[in-house]
Amino acid sequence: MLAAKISRRTFLKASAAAGALATLGSGFTVLPKVRPVEAATEEKVVPSICEMCGVKCGILVRVREGRVVKIEGNPKDPQANGRLCARGNAGMKTLYDPDRLKSPLKRTGEGQFQPITWEEAFKEIGEKLKELRHRYGPQSLVWLAHPELIAPWEKHFMAAFGSPNYTGHAPTCYSSRNVAFEQMYGGVPGTDYANVRYYIALGRNLTGGIKNPDIQKIVAAKEKGAKLVAVDPRLSEFAFFADEWIPIRPGTDLALILAMIHVIINENLYDAAFVAERTVGFEELKAGVTTYTPEWAAQITGIEASTITRLARELAAAKPAAVVDPGWHAVTGSQYFNSLQTARAVAALNALLGNLGAKGGLTFPPKIKLGDPSPLMGPKPQAINAPRWDGAGAGKWALIKAHGMIQLFPQRVKENDPYPIKAVIINHLNPVRSCPDSQAFIEALKKLELVVAIDIQMNDTAYYAHYILPESTYLERYDPIMTVGNKVILRQPAVPPLFDTKGGEEIIAGLAEACGLGEYFRFTLEHYNNALLAPLGLTQEKLAQEGVAEVLAEKPDYTKLNTPSGKIELACPAFVKVGSTLTPAWEPPKVQPKEDNFRFIQGHVPVHTHTTTDNNAYLMALMPENELWIHPSRAAKLGIKSGDMVEVASEVGKVRVKARVTEGIHPEAVFLAHGFGCLVPVKRLAYNRGANDSMLIPIMAAPISGAAAQCETLVTVRKVG
Repeated sequence: MLAAKISRRTFLKASAAAGALATLGSGFTVLPKVRPVEAATEEKVVPSICEMCGVKCGILVRVREGRVVKIEGNPKDPQANGRLCARGNAGMKTLYDPDRLKSPLKRTGEGQFQPITWEEAFKEIGEKLKELRHRYGPQSLVWLAHPELIAPWEKHFMAAFGSPNYTGHAPTCYSSRNVAFEQMYGGVPGTDYANVRYYIALGRNLTGGIKNPDIQKIVAAKEKGAKLVAVDPRLSEFAFFADEWIPIRPGTDLALILAMIHVIINENLYDAAFVAERTVGFEELKAGVTTYTPEWAAQITGIEASTITRLARELAAAKPAAVVDPGWHAVTGSQYFNSLQTARAVAALNALLGNLGAKGGLTFPPKIKLGDPSPLMGPKPQAINAPRWDGAGAGKWALIKAHGMIQLFPQRVKENDPYPIKAVIINHLNPVRSCPDSQAFIEALKKLELVVAIDIQMNDTAYYAHYILPESTYLERYDPIMTVGNKVILRQPAVPPLFDTKGGEEIIAGLAEACGLGEYFRFTLEHYNNALLAPLGLTQEKLAQEGVAEVLAEKPDYTKLNTPSGKIELACPAFVKVGSTLTPAWEPPKVQPKEDNFRFIQGHVPVHTHTTTDNNAYLMALMPENELWIHPSRAAKLGIKSGDMVEVASEVGKVRVKARVTEGIHPEAVFLAHGFGCLVPVKRLAYNRGANDSMLIPIMAAPISGAAAQCETLVTVRKVG
């Protein structure tokens, strides 16, 4: 497949893997030193929850003389287990970022803002929301978010306002995976990484996308002898760490999994008892994969048939402690038009291994019975009759009401379809750089009558807002409680807000009061948390002492799943109803690269989280910009060497970025790390560093799942300097 074999040692010298692997042994990455404080100084340790990524590890925040001096993993937390990644360690540099937002701002011109008071901001925004609701209806307001702990408050606000248009980031991350497992398993299971004996990741870059608890567990599994296999067009951080790297042709993972199913069924390697007792549709699945032989898949994937057969046999031999990871953002999540079929095939293959509920297999979390806060939350909002702005939940999109299609926002604004969208509130999200076609999103924001951004920093989206409402950082605020396994965890402030900022619940309640919805928010966050904690015999005040409490939790019942049959549905009629196949079936990627272009693939890196950490001094020191990965055989034809400036162009945009010539990328593809290319001058560290991958990705919605299909993008590359 590749022009030449590559030495792992050689590649590491030039790879970002070094940064990821450095965190694996001790859980810490070396960071710039904090000025020492005299030992005699009184120290306060505050347990809380990190927010440097979406995992939300438990932390211990050390405070001296009112200043955060160190952040550590909380050993009582089931996720951190006393360790943090580089991002978690760097949290205080987000708190003390001199460029962070310090007060509410009102737009006065292109890139120009003036400080205003909270009272003024709420009053003016509230008046405009009331005006738009009267003129166009409540559905003219859309709320876009990267759902965090405050999400129930956001949804309550939108329900009270009368709009169905609360929309998260799922289509750019995990929607295909969720839709597949929700219909086939009744929910999305996790992986028992600590006890797995054979593990296959399809583009899931565990040590690059860093989910702290998963990394700690998979490292422990490898130390106990587990075999780890990375199937990835790129020698990612995890591919480097794994025992075997399979450099597959991009977008063809579905063929590989279908062929592995074929082998496991036809060689009677599946768990027959589990399949008979806990699944429906086996005969249909068997018939459906008849033609998907390893020889067939080899022509599509570029992987030898003997390798495909070997992987299937090795995986089956380790069952039930064997897993093909359901994935996250990768090939089963959002990257291809066939991501849904790939996720369905992965779900089916895991079922054949009989691993659901088994040690080292797939697991559902235990359930903690929390209290009901709804009696606190005012009158019951009136029923909403308007359809969602993106069509999710109806017709061919019937299965994705919970996920939506955020990437279609620019089109819907432009077309006024199915009705005019006139206002948007954006919280914890930067869609100008996280959604496809950045320029289209900017143009959509310019058309709206009201754009409100809630964030801790002036990101590329807030830069086009009419009003910016600064939220306090996670080290300065409370949030609704979180549950993980059999534990409840509290985020609480380690220090008071440094500037004129507010917690998310205060901002939402202030907006509600200003637009005439105050009766829905006559309660505090402490009231809300106490209502949730009441059945557990806890209060927010009690929980604050340790930050983490172990409680009784109900174990999942794997014999009665939340599906129509109560079993895993290998043959799933729900997909037929929306125009798909009864069992997983081959679908090619939407686009195919030719000799004069490349498939553009993108992904995450160990030391940054999307676009939220691009101005963090510690993390920028570790990785200040991204580079375009290109294979030597293709680079030579284009006259490109490592360090050369290249132009990458697609049908919707172009960027300039430094090249990185490496054998660690499939020749048909180029790769660019997500999260760089900030064009907001006030973010002085991030400004104009690297390239924004979203500038290149056209707006698409994959069938059934509505995924953004970011890797169905073709680009050309040329040297420009």
